[in-house]
Amino acid sequence: MKNKFLLPLIILVSTSCSQNTFVLKDKVFCFDTYIETNLYEGNNEDLSNIKDMFTLFDKLSDNYLSRDVTNIFSINSTNEELEINPSLYSLIKTSIDVNDEGATYFNPLCGSLSKKWKAALKEGKVLSQEEIDEELVKMNNSSIFFKDNNIIQRIGEAEIDLGGIAKGYTLDIVNDYLKEKEYKHFLINGGSSSILLGEKKSSDGYFNVGLRDLSNAYIKAKNCFISTSSKSVQGVKIGDITYSHIINPTNGSAINENDAVIVISQKGYLGDALSTSMMMNTIEEIKQIEIDSGVKTIVIKNNHIIYKNDEIDVYYH
Repeated sequence: MKNKFLLPLIILVSTSCSQNTFVLKDKVFCFDTYIETNLYEGNNEDLSNIKDMFTLFDKLSDNYLSRDVTNIFSINSTNEELEINPSLYSLIKTSIDVNDEGATYFNPLCGSLSKKWKAALKEGKVLSQEEIDEELVKMNNSSIFFKDNNIIQRIGEAEIDLGGIAKGYTLDIVNDYLKEKEYKHFLINGGSSSILLGEKKSSDGYFNVGLRDLSNAYIKAKNCFISTSSKSVQGVKIGDITYSHIINPTNGSAINENDAVIVISQKGYLGDALSTSMMMNTIEEIKQIEIDSGVKTIVIKNNHIIYKNDEIDVYYH
């Protein structure tokens, strides 16, 4: 059995429609959570194709188990050159490049450090500074080389972990598929921490998206991705400090600047990586990232919104 935390259920989506509304539904367990697909047009073949996309990327990005494909676990098990699936090659490269798109605290080589923190917190313990420093040395002395013909090589001891980007990246692939089909009406709930919205079959097309970290609060959204990172579900309180599953790759700390970050974007991979990275950013830094990356953000701390992009309206019921 995988030694992983389940991804947090942060965003709850209200999808109520009239009983006469046509909808195709499917659910698949991938990325340690249930992915729910709702198509208000299309056919069962589309559902099957979307399911196959999630299943493939779940296998490719798995860093805990060997699967029937060469995956992240395979790469982490050797320093030899490996020829990998072109989709995985692109995903890993994107996980490196996203650092230049504002996700300055996102590092795919944080895998072994993250595993150590998760194991320690599961036992109610905190990593020592010595253990943290040892892992940081591994990270700083490790790298990923990309070669022609989808060949990759991991150098060093640090492990790759794509948990903060793989699901959003897959949603981008699914979104491209739906656009190619010229579908407009859909909702894909990626375990609620990553959501892809088309348009609801209503007069204005907006979905009501509940914010679990804020009681009775919701936003209206359509034609976008919504990504959330939060320590509210997976956080572990030891003494007076709540430690998160989201690790700061610069100093190895499991203490976050913010309690939850919600990012609305036009790119799933970017929203996922930014929501993770922004858990360590100050508000002023987040405002600049919004400008540079074209995203909109809500930041929550102590059960209150401490920052909200002016273009986002939050409603209460």
